[in-house]
Amino acid sequence: MRLDATTRKTLKPLLLMAAVAMIFTIWQHAAWARDRISLPEYICQTLGGPVMSAGAKINEVVRDTGRSVFLAGSLAAENRRLRQQRDELITDNILLTEYFRQNKAIEDKLGFEPDQPVKDVPARVVGRTSASGEQRCRIHIQIPENREVHKGDIVRQAAGLVGRVIEARGRLALALLIIDPEHGLGARVQRSRAEGVIKPARQWNEGWPDRLSMQYLRHHADIRIGDVIITSGQDGIYPAAIPVGVVEAVDVSAEQAQTVVATVRPFVDFQRLEYVWVVPQP
Repeated sequence: MRLDATTRKTLKPLLLMAAVAMIFTIWQHAAWARDRISLPEYICQTLGGPVMSAGAKINEVVRDTGRSVFLAGSLAAENRRLRQQRDELITDNILLTEYFRQNKAIEDKLGFEPDQPVKDVPARVVGRTSASGEQRCRIHIQIPENREVHKGDIVRQAAGLVGRVIEARGRLALALLIIDPEHGLGARVQRSRAEGVIKPARQWNEGWPDRLSMQYLRHHADIRIGDVIITSGQDGIYPAAIPVGVVEAVDVSAEQAQTVVATVRPFVDFQRLEYVWVVPQP
């Protein structure tokens, strides 16, 4: 059977393609037999690899862009939530820092040891009284709930004596400080046991003195700069051995050699009173 011209014209490309495919197949199998890749395969990989890689990247960009557009609303909401959490964490951090500083101040000022049983009452200073006419030095303190203080209770810090309670009303109390002009207490030199009376010094700083004066010392009393002054317990107000301050100067009157007066720097910083102990008295 003879093929017409049209059929032969149609079959020629197909036969050519089949022949080329057969040649490439034989070529590839021959290369594989030698554990190599054929030249056509190498050309296809070299030219097709970049095209496929570019196509994959384009597909990834299109996919990510579509996902971003689709998730834009939820991402914005999530971003707002995270910003709010960040602001809350910043606020919490500020509060925690302040609580830490307050707790550290309590520990430093009161000598507080959490593991030890506490009989004394911790109190916070909530106000001061310093009338210019009377030059009174008193503080208002607040105590915790379910605790009590009474008139006559001693007020102190870990460093030393602060004063005593003169009024108590519920959780609030008024304390007279040892730097008040009306205050006085029996004191002694810890080293030599020389005794005298502690009163506020005459130097005033905006109504609040920063020094004490030890008076009524006996003739030739053994007192020196650097000596520690403690309560003597002889005044019936304070028990003995509470730290008061340290001697900064000793003045012996030239006219009356028997007059000895010592300037004492209190251990307590009365300009920065924040927390105190109230020691119940029997």
